[in-house]
Amino acid sequence: MDAVTCATLGESIDAISGFVTAPGACPEGKDVAEITMECDDGEYALDALWVQRVQDDGTYGDPEQVTDDECITPADIAAEAQREFKSMKIRAPEATVQGNPPMVVNVHYPAYTTATTQDRTVSLLGVPVVIRAEPTEYTWDFDDPYSPGGSTLMTTDPGRPWHEGDPTPDTSWVGHTYSRLGTPGQDAGTAVDDKGNAYRTGVAVSLTTTWQGRFRVQGTSTWTDIAGTISTTSTTDPTTVTEARTRLVCEDLGGAATC
Repeated sequence: MDAVTCATLGESIDAISGFVTAPGACPEGKDVAEITMECDDGEYALDALWVQRVQDDGTYGDPEQVTDDECITPADIAAEAQREFKSMKIRAPEATVQGNPPMVVNVHYPAYTTATTQDRTVSLLGVPVVIRAEPTEYTWDFDDPYSPGGSTLMTTDPGRPWHEGDPTPDTSWVGHTYSRLGTPGQDAGTAVDDKGNAYRTGVAVSLTTTWQGRFRVQGTSTWTDIAGTISTTSTTDPTTVTEARTRLVCEDLGGAATC
């Protein structure tokens, strides 16, 4: 409970003559006055802590001062900021692998996410503080145990979607190329359709986003890093990957015979 003092209106305050426990409790002609500390640059005033303890008869005792007014620095808030960051409810960003289903082997499909910083304003030790979670690393699991090179990609790039007019996506884009499907009838999810094309069903891509924490005292521009990270996981809807087999035909796309 913060302490307040009553001061005669229009007069300077040279000493604290008494404490009251609620605004409006001052006698006529006096009003609640706030006493603040002078702190150096980079320090912030923390009011004294007062308590009223419950007595045996259920009433509250007189106010007791537990701590003095003091000036604190971001280092004094760091442990509290870390606890708040660890309990922060971060919205998992959507993960997207661009391409119409079914996906086809030997095509590089761009992957991207729209992860953005997320802020939360809290009061730490009586000081208003902004806690920020910032995405710093992305780990993609493309659910592909059969292609050379593995199924996992770790990057600090959130990726980008392909748009009309862009170059054909290649391995320089964040994404993945499925080059093998496994053995039909032997590997789970891999089979052959009635035309002899191999395919694999239930392919779901997951994205683990790593978040770094930072905090600043509200009203200032200096951010302080928070030790440790937290992560969120996003998963795409399952899809199918299939072969694109070449065949020799005698007609072009317009139906004209060429052989």
